[in-house]
Amino acid sequence: MEIVNISKNIVKVGNKLLREKALPWSKEELNDVRRVEKLLEKMYKEMKDCTGTGIAAPQIGVNKQLFLLELPSQEGLNCPNFPLTAFFNPKIKLIDQDVTKPSRRTITDFKKFLHGSEKLLNLSQYKTKFQTEESTLPTIPTENNTITMLESCLSVPNIFAHVQRSKRCIITFLDITGKERIIEADGILAACFQHEYDHLLGKIFIDRIDKSELSNKLIYTTELTEDNLREIFKLHGDFQIIK
Repeated sequence: MEIVNISKNIVKVGNKLLREKALPWSKEELNDVRRVEKLLEKMYKEMKDCTGTGIAAPQIGVNKQLFLLELPSQEGLNCPNFPLTAFFNPKIKLIDQDVTKPSRRTITDFKKFLHGSEKLLNLSQYKTKFQTEESTLPTIPTENNTITMLESCLSVPNIFAHVQRSKRCIITFLDITGKERIIEADGILAACFQHEYDHLLGKIFIDRIDKSELSNKLIYTTELTEDNLREIFKLHGDFQIIK
């Protein structure tokens, strides 16, 4: 895999800005439409220029609780298309229970969902806990409630590592109009939400790896194997808009 040239506008690891907790948006700040749109445009440009799927405001030097995420299904991922979305003041709840219910969608699932008789994920019924600086894992991690995914980050250029996270989560946030939204996520998408949310906690993905194993787990871009790339496309993901 070729080395990716990361924009000089992206805040890189080692900069103290990445270690600060992001500040929430006030109603007055969200009402400043011109400023908000300008910031979103800048974030989106930097994300796309570096072929990223997500970017957090602290990564361009803005210490605010905001990230963008876009996960196109046409890239071959086993996940429905997730459109470009801005998350203001997000909060993540991890699903702490060992959920074994399959979440892969079928025609029957969709029919039940459209008629209001069943939710596709229905994660709110399970025990939850907030993601914190210390943990992105259920209390008792198992194969059913965690996902291990090969991650990378614009702020840690050309470095990959396998990171274990909660397999399912519920994210509550404000949209660009200031309206509260709620999304339940599973698999790949849940991991992506947690990765971006970490930036708002002053964390980066390599912080989620045991320090004693860090040197052995980091993979440079040119060292990625075909197996490394294939494993990403074997993972599944799903989401449901609750509100």
